[in-house]
Formats: sequence, C-alpha cells, structure tokens
Amino acid sequence: MFSLRAFVDGISPDGHVSRIAAFHYAQTLQHLQARINAFEHGQRDSVLADSTVMVIVTLAMAAEITGDLAAAQSHVEGLLTIVNLKGGLRSLNTHNNVQVKVCRADLGLALRMGSRARLFQTGISWDCFLANRGLVKCNHGTDGAQVDVVVNKLDPKLGNCWKDIHAFSCLSNLAYQTTRKLSPDVYNEMMVSILYRLTRLSFEDDLLQDMIRIGLLVYCSTLFLTRQYLERPYERLCNLFDAALLRLCQVSANEVPLPPLVLLWLLILRHLVAYQERCSESDSWQTVWLDKAVVLTGVDTWLQAQRVLRSVMWVDFVHDERGKECFDASRMRSGPP
Repeated sequence: MFSLRAFVDGISPDGHVSRIAAFHYAQTLQHLQARINAFEHGQRDSVLADSTVMVIVTLAMAAEITGDLAAAQSHVEGLLTIVNLKGGLRSLNTHNNVQVKVCRADLGLALRMGSRARLFQTGISWDCFLANRGLVKCNHGTDGAQVDVVVNKLDPKLGNCWKDIHAFSCLSNLAYQTTRKLSPDVYNEMMVSILYRLTRLSFEDDLLQDMIRIGLLVYCSTLFLTRQYLERPYERLCNLFDAALLRLCQVSANEVPLPPLVLLWLLILRHLVAYQERCSESDSWQTVWLDKAVVLTGVDTWLQAQRVLRSVMWVDFVHDERGKECFDASRMRSGPP
C-alpha cells in the first residue's frame, strides 16, 4: 500500500510522499520493527522470511527514489545483514527473483552514491557470461572489425564486459525484430553479471580504459536500471561520464583518441543521458565533438549512423528515438552533405 500510494500520488518537490503514503510507511516500519524485536527474542523465522526481505527492498527503493540516500543506505545495510544471516545470496528464493531484487538494491544505491557495491566482493567470475554461449551470431562487417581492434587492446576483464554487452544488445534487437521475448533469467543474470564486474574494475591510471568502463556502466544503466519517472536517476554516474569524456577530448586535442565510430557512440550516448539539454544546442564542447565525430565517421543518414552504432552496441527500441534526434540535429548544424 505504501509503494502504490507513493507511486500514484507522486513526490513533492521537497522529496516528501503524500499523507496517505506516509501513513502506510509508518505502518510498514511498525510491522518491520515488530519482526526485528521477535528476532531478538529468538524467533528467527519471521525476520528471515522472503516477505521481510521484499519489504526492506521496497523501502530501500522508495528512499532512493525520494533522494533520501541516508535512509536508503540504512535499509540496504539491514537488508544485507539479513541476507548474511540467511546464509548468503544463494540461500534466497530463486522463484520470485528475490536474489535479483537484492542485487538491484545494492547496485542502485552504489551507483547513486558513487560507492562500491557490497555484494560479490570476492570470487567474481571475469569470463564472458553471454558472448560465448552461441545465442546470437552478429556480423557487422568492416565496422565490426574496427571495433574489434579497440576491444582486443583492452584489459581482458574489461574486454569481456564489452563483448557481453554487445552480445546482449544484438540479442535484444533480434528478439524485438522477431517479436520474441528475452528470457527473464538471461536478462536478470546478465544485469547482475555485467554490473558487478564493471563496478569492481578500476583504471585510474589509464584514461582511455577508465572512459570505456564508465561509458559501459552508463550504457548498461539505460538497459537495466532506468526509471522513466525519475528526472535524474543516476546523476552522479552521468557527471562522472561527462568529466571522463571531457578529459579524453582535452588530452586528444585535435587527434581522435578512438576510431570515429566508437567516439560517435560515446558522444551520442552522452547526449542520451544528458538532462535539461537539447540536442540542438551548438556551443557546448559535447556538441562540437559530436559534430566532429559525425563528420569523421562519414555517415549522412540516420540509417547509416544506426548501423555504425549497432557495431559498437545499441538497442533500437531503447535508444533510437533520442539517438535519431541527436544525430539529425548534428546533421542540421553541419549542413547538407
């Protein structure tokens, strides 16, 4: 009742929920405290039940949405304490996605706060999860060959992340074109696998690889963590992406730091997640470099640009509307071919 009323009634500009939602929130906390008190008196079953886990997941998500990150952090810490008491993540029920929802709460808070995710701190697998399973075979011709040159020069762990996200993007496009649906298990396992790997990696001394890692995180947030009803869901991550992209462009000066098609993908991705900014603005460094990448890539139409973007990674039904808007605005600034 709390989450439903909070969603339907909306959130005030100062981050508060409606009076009715606040009433249900207080009731929820009372029930939760009663279970915790029972646990302290030796009644373990109720506080370790899946229903308790799901209540705390809901509270954490609501606190994150309203911007109360301190409360969200408190809820996630309590959530992970219960998970540890139950015997770890693998002890949770797999039939109602409890494991995935716990991971989502952990990852969502980490990306919002710029901190490290708490789960999977050890024993993480760096092998490809999806790219080597033969679920999709894509051929991007000479564009794909240019991308492969970049991927093969990356740290193997980061390169495997790239390959997995590319395979997932191609699989998503294929499923959409054939009116089929992705397996929920593949979607959830891919989300957990790729996001935890990317958040564990660090390339502070390698500007290019750090740029790519952050770019992949931003791209994955558009696939796995986007909440359309939030104006700025992962502002900290997007600001980090903006700063890394600016450093890359400044260091490169007049040289292109990457193949033009990869640079085009990064700059269009940046415009996809930018807030309160129109693609038609022409005086920002982001727009100047986007126009430069469009010219260097040599694409004149959106269909050509779409083909190039797919060779990197692109999900048509997720990214096309905003991507086409940015590309068309760039072509208008550049004039007719």
